[in-house]
Order: sequence, then C-alpha cells, then structure tokens
Amino acid sequence: MLKAIKQRNLQLLRKKVQTPIFGRLSSTISQYAFAFDIDGVLLRGSETLKEGTLALQTLNRARLPWILLTNGGGKSESSRVVDLSQKLDVPIDIRQIVQSHTPFKELAKKYNRVLVIGGDGDICRGVAQEYGFRDVVRTTDIIRANPTIWPYSRFSATELEEWTRPDYLDLYNSSSELGSIDAILVFNDPRDWGSDIQIVLDLLCSQNGRLGTRRDLNQNHTSSNNLKIPAIPIHFSNNDMLWANDYPLPRFGQGAFRSIVQRLYKDLTGTDLVYTVIGKPEAETYDFGYKMLASWREQHLGLTEDSLKKVYMVGDNPASDIMGANNYGWDSMLVRTGVFQDGDLPTIVAKPKYIFNDVLEAVNFAIQKHS
Repeated sequence: MLKAIKQRNLQLLRKKVQTPIFGRLSSTISQYAFAFDIDGVLLRGSETLKEGTLALQTLNRARLPWILLTNGGGKSESSRVVDLSQKLDVPIDIRQIVQSHTPFKELAKKYNRVLVIGGDGDICRGVAQEYGFRDVVRTTDIIRANPTIWPYSRFSATELEEWTRPDYLDLYNSSSELGSIDAILVFNDPRDWGSDIQIVLDLLCSQNGRLGTRRDLNQNHTSSNNLKIPAIPIHFSNNDMLWANDYPLPRFGQGAFRSIVQRLYKDLTGTDLVYTVIGKPEAETYDFGYKMLASWREQHLGLTEDSLKKVYMVGDNPASDIMGANNYGWDSMLVRTGVFQDGDLPTIVAKPKYIFNDVLEAVNFAIQKHS
C-alpha cells in the first residue's frame, strides 16, 4: 500500500517536470557527471525526498554518471547502499558512495591500535576492521575496564557486555606499552558525548597514548614536548557543525564535537590542538570522490577520465558541500531542502554557483544546459 502511494506521488511529480530530451545527450554524455550529498538533498532525516528519487532515476535513464559524496557515515558502505537503495527506490552500487570515513581506509597500514569514536552500538568497530585496521578499541571497552574513567556513562551493563572485546581488561594498563593507543579516529557523531570527550582528552594529554597517564605539562616546550602536538594523533572524518534531520532546526554534528575537544585541550595545555580533518570541504575527500567517480564512469560507461569536463556538486550545506566544490573547481548547486535557507544567503561562508528549490530542479537544469 505504501509503495503504491509512493509510486502515485512520483507519477504526479513527473507530470510537473519537463522531461529532458535524452536523445540529444549522446554527444555530451561523456563530458559531465554529478556528485550528491545525501542528508538534506535526497533524504531529510527519516523522510525520503521524492525529488531525490526522481532525480537519480532521471540520471540512470540518461546513463549519466553520479556518485554520493556524504559527510554521513557510521555504518559500512555495503550496508549504506542497501539501505539507500531501498529508501530511494534506486539501485546504488558500492562503488558510487563515499562516506566521510571512507578515506580512513588509507590509514589502516599506518596505525596498529586505534580508538574509534562514534556511531550506533559497536557498528563502527566492524567498519574499521573492514577497512583493514588490526586492533580497534571503543570507549565501551575502556569504560567496562574501568568505569571510574567516566562515572556518568549512559551505557547499561548489558550494552557494555555486548559491545566490548574479550580482552578489554588489558586495555587499561598504564604500566605496560601493551595498553597504549596509537591514534584516535572519529568515524561518526558520538552517541555519549561526555564519555567520549573525557577519554579523548585523557589520551591526547597522556604519555604516549597510555590511559591513566599524563604528560608533564610544565616541562619546557621543546620539540619533543610540543604541547600543540597531542600525545597521539586525532583524525576527524568531517567538520560539519550542523546537519538536518526531522527537527525543524539543524542539529549539532561532528564539527561541534571537534570544537569542544579543541577548546578543552587549550584549556588544559594552554596551546592550540593540532588535528586532522577530512570530509567535505577538505580537498582530500574531493580527491577521493573524484577518483571513485572517474573509476565508476570507466567501469560503467567505458569513459576515460580525460573526457570528464565538468562535475556538478549538489548539496544543502554551504560550509561543506559548496565550499568544497568551489575550492575543487566543481560547479556548486545549493538546494533549499536541508540546512540552507534563503535568509542565510548574506552570511554563508561560500556562495554557490546556482541555487535551486530541490535536487530534481538542479539535475534538470544541468541536463537541459548540456542538451
């Protein structure tokens, strides 16, 4: 019944949209492609935006290549495409999605033991292991090993038992190098901010990533004790301060978590924290996305990379989607279905090349432009 209603709504929407003349696209099909944000463009919280479904169906019929480039995450790419394919009623290949933490794959050979922050339950441990990380620690492991590290944890005894590794007691061992952690990777928005903030700051200010230790903050700031450089590196998968869900106003995201960690680190050490951020608008993520888009075009349509002349980035967040696209040389398209509202235009940090009501309007504009 729900599927029938959804199909009827899409049919009504199609009648309102001028159908592009796909027969004309053969000479220009190799020249342009699309990258889409997800939240606020194709979905809004739990709601599927009809225009998103129709836009992707339009591109598939025209055999125009596209990828999803999102600052979302918290689950594996394979799980995400299954979920999105069902919600959007459009087949999506795993080679068509870049989540905020997807580029973390390239760090798997660099670090041995990592603390992974964020995501529901213990899902992100599995994602990190899929990426090739050999030794993955979660805050639940640490809290179960020593509950006094953050006595206000929201996790129940059942959750701690379910979401911890068998050797969790060995993790809290400040007298042994076996208890050290090499790096912190923030995969997704934290679910228990208090415990994550406390444990992250403990490690950033520790002796070589060993829990229960503290660097001597009173030593001279020599090159070996430069307090700007934390005891272990920390990587954030995106810097989105806000994101759109079912609530009428944007909600705090990972960028807010980063801001809190950064401020508390300065309060504790007197120096600014050195950290790494990927995700939109960072060039590293756009590089990764471009390579995936070029690969998808070649595999799916037999098109060479040098034939790609233009990429349209459709997003709802000026600070990530639009800034990143502008900096990378893509044509930026801002839509009104997510974070951005018209009243924000005078103060947004990056101006889009185009503004549209929704993603379908954006896609049809580009197709007509190239027809």
